[in-house]
Amino acid sequence: MTSSHEAFPGERQRLISERLALYGRVIAADLASEFNVSEHSIRRDLGALAAAGLCKRVYGGAIRLPSAERPLSVRVGQDTARKDTLGQTAASLLRAGQHVFIDAGSTNLAIACAIDPLLTLTVATNSPLIAVELMKLPGAEVILLGGRVNPVSGGVIGLTAARQLQQFSFDLCLLGACAIDPDNGITAFGLDDAEFKRAVVAASGQVVVAVTNEKLSSVAHYQVASCEEVTALVVEPDAPHERLAPFSGRIGTIMYGRPIVRHSINV
Repeated sequence: MTSSHEAFPGERQRLISERLALYGRVIAADLASEFNVSEHSIRRDLGALAAAGLCKRVYGGAIRLPSAERPLSVRVGQDTARKDTLGQTAASLLRAGQHVFIDAGSTNLAIACAIDPLLTLTVATNSPLIAVELMKLPGAEVILLGGRVNPVSGGVIGLTAARQLQQFSFDLCLLGACAIDPDNGITAFGLDDAEFKRAVVAASGQVVVAVTNEKLSSVAHYQVASCEEVTALVVEPDAPHERLAPFSGRIGTIMYGRPIVRHSINV
């Protein structure tokens, strides 16, 4: 007798999509066993889901694709409370006297807003919006990289900025990530953005990445850095265990975000 899952591939694909949403990745052999169908049937399902833009086929299974990145002007007003929890924790990793790079992005903007104003830092960034926030810190020396601002990332990512990075050696960078996956590491949507981020990693002693839940266990188009190159991964307080578990042993430290404490300066 043919199983119901074999008879109704649409229902099977819906269930596979649910598993991708929960775990970020699926393995064809496991799905074939669970649904009592052939791996060939599962590969057809994964091919259909990939054609619909819902996942990326990889050896032995598939990985969830992140949603296309929206312009920074849109993202800065979305999910602010979630990003603030990440910002407070990531900013707590900074130490007085450090030379730091803060990559463009709405989550990294939240980190810049959470930096202790009493810290004495030298901070470089490729984001005009982040530079404006950093200039509010009395103890920060601010360096803004130059070039054309990309409206989607909100930062400068061209050749001029990449060449400027060769002049720096950062103690720590706060790197933006479009997606992060245990096997594929940090990935980005754009080629130029990925190349720029790789240059940032090469110039930094430590790499800190703060991501919202939807970026966990997903993969974008261009590789930036392996998980082993990440010193600390900062995640939301309710980050799903199913997505975090595969990162165990691959990343230096996983830290959970906490409610933001706004710093104020008496004048």
